[in-house]
Amino acid sequence: MIDIVKNLLIGFFAVAVLLPVVRFALRTLSPARNAEVLSNEDTKYIQKKEWRLMIAYFFFATVLSVFGAGALAMLSSILHMSKEHMFVLTPNFSALFAPGLLLGLTLALLPLRLAQRALLGYDYDLYKTFMRQQEGERSNRAYAILLVIMLLISGIVAWFALQWHVTIDEKQLQITNLLQQERTYNLQDITKIQHLGHEGQYLVDFNDGTNLNTTYLKPVQLEMIALLAERSGHRVIR
Repeated sequence: MIDIVKNLLIGFFAVAVLLPVVRFALRTLSPARNAEVLSNEDTKYIQKKEWRLMIAYFFFATVLSVFGAGALAMLSSILHMSKEHMFVLTPNFSALFAPGLLLGLTLALLPLRLAQRALLGYDYDLYKTFMRQQEGERSNRAYAILLVIMLLISGIVAWFALQWHVTIDEKQLQITNLLQQERTYNLQDITKIQHLGHEGQYLVDFNDGTNLNTTYLKPVQLEMIALLAERSGHRVIR
């Protein structure tokens, strides 16, 4: 939970920092030459109203990030489901929250766009004038292009994240990483199995110096750990 909150805060901070930079770039590339110039009072007023949109955006981003991470975790289980192996471990919600967050931050622009008029009410036209002054004439087209690019990046990141999985049979264990590189171990290659203090969290060491941390994998069953301990000849260390 702490990691999830930390990732959310980092994502929101990144958006808050990048938004003024994006606006400056748009205003520089396509300045609004004939746009109405707002007074200082109107500008301060609409800037306060803009906080409603920011809060709404962060709300949409949080909901969509949680939904995205959960959907990716479910999709990962479906993609790697197999009756050929005794156990199949796939990334859990926590492991996929980072790509889910990227997807949520991107998709949150869509409901925000639809909710602008409802959130601003009679100030919507004033806000449009303010945005034209802040972002230039062609900001909508630029945001559409940016949205498509971010969706592509989010899709690529999610696709790579879904490749990670672990399969376990009676005699061997195979780890497939994000780049689809496979490492296969005989269960007798296990040198230590350590319980990390929480349910489902184990650290499995192999004789080549590598290890497998099940903290971000699911489902970790006691039967699976018992099989690893039996075949390797090592008891679980607590």
